[in-house]
Amino acid sequence: MRLRVKPAMTRTIVGFSVIAGSTRNLFFVAFMTFVETIKIENGTIHNLDFHQERMCRTAFLHYETKPEIRIDIATIPPHLQNDRVKCRVLYASNILSVEFHAYQPKKIQSLQLVTDNEIEYTHKSTDRNALNRLFDQRKEADDIIIVKNGQLTDSSFANLVFEAHTGELFTPNSPLLAGTKRSFLLKNGIIKEQKIRIEDLSAYKKVYLINAMIDLEDEISVLVDGIKNMD
Repeated sequence: MRLRVKPAMTRTIVGFSVIAGSTRNLFFVAFMTFVETIKIENGTIHNLDFHQERMCRTAFLHYETKPEIRIDIATIPPHLQNDRVKCRVLYASNILSVEFHAYQPKKIQSLQLVTDNEIEYTHKSTDRNALNRLFDQRKEADDIIIVKNGQLTDSSFANLVFEAHTGELFTPNSPLLAGTKRSFLLKNGIIKEQKIRIEDLSAYKKVYLINAMIDLEDEISVLVDGIKNMD
């Protein structure tokens, strides 16, 4: 049974929602929280429609609400105004917080294949425990590629785009999380979906990591030779 919390009657206290009834009857209800990470650069908010659609879909499924993302560019701290800004929108039944942070891309030069046939991360939850446990299995690699039921899915923090020897770009058709950048690239015909298994890796020369903050042009990529197979 899913918990339903009406936003007008709640305030947030460290992962719990305080439901206000009478002054003699206050009680705590645990709830799931989700996050949208949005890129802001040179005053432009990127792919806001994709983030809004995913937020509404997620919140409606869990709480039957449709919160609206509202970002005031003027509230970005002055020292971040000229940087690539990571806007973190935390929400449950309604918007809980909006934060701005400087963004520093990760350096990824190698990837380790890890398997988990049970993992689920359909919604961008703040609960990343399952992903973190898999990340801890990376050995000497910088990050991981998660294999589920024999198919490649995502890294620990990004969707994947494989460049074939022909130059065509393909993303696995079985991602754990359908990211907003991935959706944008698919909608614009820049990438195509493809079933990609471990044994298919030889058909590709490079894999790009993409997410809301990382574009293909940022070249966060690893040669297929840099993907370490499972022992």
